[in-house]
Amino acid sequence: MHISPGFANLNGEQIRRVQDLEGELEVILIAHEKMPVLSDLSREELRSLQEMERKMGITLVAYRQE
Repeated sequence: MHISPGFANLNGEQIRRVQDLEGELEVILIAHEKMPVLSDLSREELRSLQEMERKMGITLVAYRQE
C-alpha cells in the first residue's frame, strides 16, 4: 500500500523557492517527483469513496498505484 504518490525530495533552497511562489500565487503547492495518475473508479467505487468523504468530512483523491 502506497501512502503518497511520490512527493518530491527537495533541498532547502528548492523549498524556499516553492514557498516564495506559494506566497506570490496565494496557493498551496505540492511537489511530486513524477506526475501521479488519477485512478479511473467504477460508479460503485466512486459512490463508496464519496460516502466515506461524507461520513468523515474529508476529501479523498484516488491515484492509480504504480
